[in-house]
Order: sequence, then structure tokens, then C-alpha cells
Amino acid sequence: MKVANFFSRISFLGLTLMLAGLGLVAFEVQFHFLRHRMGTSGYVASLLCGTALSVWGLKEVVARFWPRMTSRGSQFRVPVEGIIYLAIMFVLFVAAILSRSNLLLLVYCVMAGSFIVNGWLTYAMLRGTRMGRELPRRVMAGETLMVTLTLENRNSRLSAWLMTLHDTIEHENVILRPEVLFVRVPPQSLRVGTYRLRPLARGRYQFTYLNAITRFPLGMVQRGLGGEARDELLVYPRLGHLRPRAQYVLQHSAELASHSHHRNGTFQDEIHRIREFRPGDDRRMIHWRTSARMNELMVCEYHECRDRDLVILVDAWWPVRPLPQEKQQFERGLQFAATLCMNYLRMSRQSSLAVYLRGRKPLDWHGDSGTQHTDALLDAFALLEPDSSPELERLTDNLDATQIESCRILLISSRPVAAREQLLHAYPTSVLDLQVFDTAPAELQTVFEELEISKTGAEV
Repeated sequence: MKVANFFSRISFLGLTLMLAGLGLVAFEVQFHFLRHRMGTSGYVASLLCGTALSVWGLKEVVARFWPRMTSRGSQFRVPVEGIIYLAIMFVLFVAAILSRSNLLLLVYCVMAGSFIVNGWLTYAMLRGTRMGRELPRRVMAGETLMVTLTLENRNSRLSAWLMTLHDTIEHENVILRPEVLFVRVPPQSLRVGTYRLRPLARGRYQFTYLNAITRFPLGMVQRGLGGEARDELLVYPRLGHLRPRAQYVLQHSAELASHSHHRNGTFQDEIHRIREFRPGDDRRMIHWRTSARMNELMVCEYHECRDRDLVILVDAWWPVRPLPQEKQQFERGLQFAATLCMNYLRMSRQSSLAVYLRGRKPLDWHGDSGTQHTDALLDAFALLEPDSSPELERLTDNLDATQIESCRILLISSRPVAAREQLLHAYPTSVLDLQVFDTAPAELQTVFEELEISKTGAEV
């Protein structure tokens, strides 16, 4: 497999150019073919031409093995059509020298002039271009987003024709290279193009480089202009639906706690509304300030708050060499945990949520009810990296015993028995209400339903 991969990355065009250049130099040094016919100028021209071909071929070989080295700054490449064109020029030149035919030499000069004009136009168009990119900060896995690429032409007279803007996206060991074609960008103007991206895996996506490439007008010379344009996209797990069993667990978490919270009011509850005094009302509920202002007795109605704080502990563990099924199981567990968090924040009123993600790098999040400030929570799920260490002590790192004593705890793990024992061993008197969810497919299917990814849209 490694040998096949090595041969697939070899640039045979580059090797051919290197051998042709070295052969031309060796032939001229050995036989002095052009020196006898054209003098010293022909001899020097042949050596320079052979050296240029060798360097060009070496650059093509290096670019196939280390493509990042050619993605910055100005780039120059001759496509296959250009190679054939140069070969025809070379044949005409040799024939003109050997036959001393002015007509063949004239044809060679016309072809050489066209080649040079093509190269100059591509260079002039790229010299005045500027590139940019716009994209959202976050997205859910499986959703399609639009990435906007901008191309600005700062030339005062020359339009930019047939410019292809190549983007570079890196995620783990995968490199994506989407592209957008700009047909024409008039002088002193800006054009906008978009492409659709649908990331299927959570994590951090790095947008690194932008390259503008053109072959206009004849297609014999390809020039490019690369620049660093770094952006970042965070893809969080795809949220799903909770089945009735999981919804019951969340509703049970919102039941009245066995401890009391300090609140303003006569009965440690919160005021719901103020109304007129009715016969039979408790006189202790009279709101005297409002009564004095309204010139009649007014009483307070209190609403009993039954929300309860919740702690979600995620054991982000997989084996040292996980199988594809185990990786999928781990990701589904994260989807379930993220769905639990978002549903609880929408359901609760005054309770708080604490999320502890225990992976390679522990990530903690604490927040109140509501979904206004959940970006940091979703970022934590997007950046979570699993840990392969078999030690369970990391599960209880930085846990506040006084906090978890009065909270309901939901533990999500692929090794539920061992994780439960570790938690009870570390806090034997604090863990009073614990619910464990196994991420095994059979168990998770009873509490969580994944959302199917739409088949419409482009996948990049």
C-alpha cells in the first residue's frame, strides 16, 4: 500500500522534464552541436535552456510530494497543452537551424511570441488581484453552509478573465480544495462567488490558503497567486430527538429538590403576581406598599419553583485503536449528550446546568437556564478529543462535592459500570441521585433518535 501511494505521488511530467534538460546539457557539452552552427551564443542558450528544464521538472516533483510549498506566493506552471506547444516550437527551431529556413524560423518566432504574451497577460492580471473569504463561525454537523469568496481587481485598465479561486480546508488528516470560477472581474471592481460546504464530522475546520489561478487567454501558461487567509469553523455534534424515556428523566430532574434555596418572599418561593384581597386570603400575604398606593388591600400570589439543578458528566473514552463502529458509537454518545443539554436548558426556568466533559483535555461549562449563552457549550462539544487512557480518576477531577450533592447527575459513558463505581467511590456521601446512560447502540436507541442528513446539497 505504501509503495503504491509513493508511485501515485510521483510527477512523471517532472521526471521527463528533468531528464530532457539534463540530456540537452549533456548532449551539447559532449558534441557541441549548436556551438558549431550558432557560435557561443547558441552554446550558452542551449545550456540555459537545459538547466531551466531541469529546475522546472524538479519543482514539479517537489510540488507533488509537498504541495504546501507551492501554495504561497507566485506560482508558475505549464500544463500539458503548453508542453506540447513547447515541443512543437523546439522541433521547428531545430528544423530551422538545420535547414537554414527563414520561413520555419519565422513560424517559430510567432509561436514563441504567443507563448510570451500569454505568460505576460497572466502575470499582469494576477498582479492587481486581492482575495478574501467570509464564512459563519459555527455550524451543526450535516448542515449546509455557504462560504463566500471575494476577488478584487485593482488594475486600472486590465480586466481579470477566467480566474479560478481555490480554497484550502484542513480537518484532521483530510484536505479539501473547493474552487470558484470568476469569468470576468472588471478593472477597479470586486466580484463575489460562493460554494456550498456540508461538514459531516464535528470538530475544528481550518481554512488556510487562497490561490487564484488563470490560464487566460491561450491556456499554454498557468500562473497562480497564493496567500495565507486563515479562518476557523467549529462544527458541533448534530442534535437529535429524545425518546420518551430520556424526556421523563429530564422532567424528573425538574421536580422539587429536597433542599431549599434562599429566595425573597414569605414562603421561600417567587412572586407570581399581585391581585386584590379576597375573603379567606392569608393576611401575611398582603403587600402593604402596593395596598397603600392602590388604596385597597392587595395580596401576593407565590409560584412554587420546582426546577432542580442538573450535572451532566460525559466520559469521552475510546480504546487505543478504536474500530469504526466504536468511533461511531462515541460520536452518537456526544450527540445524545448535546441534545440532553439543549433540551434541559429550554425546559428549565431557574435551575442551572453544569457540564463536565472528560476527554484528553477536560472541558467544563456552567450556565443558567435559557439558550442565549450556549455557544461556549457547543464549542466544548465540538473541540472535545477522546482519551484512550484506561484510568478512571480523571472522571472526578475538579468536581465540586458540595455542588453535586444537591444536584441530579447524569453520567454518559461507554463503560457505564466502571464509571459509576468510580464516581460512587470518589464521592460516597455526595452522589445521592445518579442516572447512568450507556452509549452502546442497543441502549442508546431506547433514549435517543438521530436526525437523518438530507441528501440534497453539496458535500465537500
